[in-house]
Amino acid sequence: MSKLPPFRRFHDLCASSVNVDFQVHTVKTDGKGTIREILSIARERKLGAIAFTEHVRKSTDWFAGFAEDVRRTAEDFREISVYVGCETKALDKAGTLDVSAEIFQISDIVLGSVHRFPDDRGGYLEFNSMSPAEMAELEFELALGMAEKGEIDVLSHPGGMYERRHGAFPEKYFRDLMRATLKAEVAIEINSSYLVDPENFLRLCAEIDPFVSIGSDVHSLDEIGRCRDMLRKRGIGEK
Repeated sequence: MSKLPPFRRFHDLCASSVNVDFQVHTVKTDGKGTIREILSIARERKLGAIAFTEHVRKSTDWFAGFAEDVRRTAEDFREISVYVGCETKALDKAGTLDVSAEIFQISDIVLGSVHRFPDDRGGYLEFNSMSPAEMAELEFELALGMAEKGEIDVLSHPGGMYERRHGAFPEKYFRDLMRATLKAEVAIEINSSYLVDPENFLRLCAEIDPFVSIGSDVHSLDEIGRCRDMLRKRGIGEK
């Protein structure tokens, strides 16, 4: 196991910093592969680093055992830098995260995501109850709260809930989130699973030069390294 290296800014990406996958899920939550299966594929595809980032909540009680399993299995894959991480969701616009102090302490990397839209009464809004404009604004506000106050390492799949339902997330919101993460020294994720218009997102990365994390949002074995491959095809990280 290794301590998570500092995330690079977009213009500083090189071959080794692109050759990673920092969002991976196993059968422990909603993924299709075991820890060992995923590491075996990562070895075949010559990934240099990988982070297991399971979905967690404050009530999650299995994470310590999972972290031990990752670290023990990683001993057989010493050529790969292997990290224990978690993916947790925003509970409000103030950056409150649905993660326990114990999980936070164990994790090498914490991904903050917008997965549900809290209704400020302890429940969640239905996606189909909002107009596209309302949904985009609320997702932006929740993501901004995590970037500014959430103590996360990575703002994961920004705009993803909107993009899955309505197409490209408004450029202004992407731009503002990149500026906010840069100021907070938080990485914004380049996520090959959610981006509807990767060319535009990468253009904004080139313009604003935020800290970035490379994540395929791996759920099936064929997705391992997909974001790296997407970037390589575009000549990103060749220096």
